[in-house]
Amino acid sequence: MLLIEKVKETEFLAREFLLWLWYMSEVNGGTYRFEDGDIELWVDKKIVLRRDDDEGTEKITCTGDNLHLKEARFALIEKKQVIESQLRLKVEENEYSFTLDSEWMNLKTLKTPRVKQDIKEDPEGIFYEKMFLIEQAISALDSVYAGFIELRLSPAWDKSVKPALMEWISQFSS
Repeated sequence: MLLIEKVKETEFLAREFLLWLWYMSEVNGGTYRFEDGDIELWVDKKIVLRRDDDEGTEKITCTGDNLHLKEARFALIEKKQVIESQLRLKVEENEYSFTLDSEWMNLKTLKTPRVKQDIKEDPEGIFYEKMFLIEQAISALDSVYAGFIELRLSPAWDKSVKPALMEWISQFSS
């Protein structure tokens, strides 16, 4: 099996992850508790949704300052799936912004906190600090994704999480 075929076969997990992140952003403010500290990860200002069917592909990009994004919510009712989302991440005092897509789970436009070292004082330090910040963001996202996969594979997914997601989506039509 070619790599692209494997990616297409499992892309649904990434789409479900992005939908779940949006749901968790609204339900618990996007806070995830781990042994080594809390991580905040929430949907921020942009969601891209798509529906593929026999008639073709429909894609909608919704942006705005309001997390609820009415048009995006309505698109869920029309069976469109989240394929890309702008996210905000907070780990300790560091805040990040990036876009995550569902096809390759790529981080796009990762904005890290500003490096606070003086280039004259320690030129290599700036590089290492930037690498630390990138690694911190990726590690935090990996932790949240691992928690999602664990939940997705557990009996709790079908028993309580999936029905809660469906209820949340159905609220958009009212």
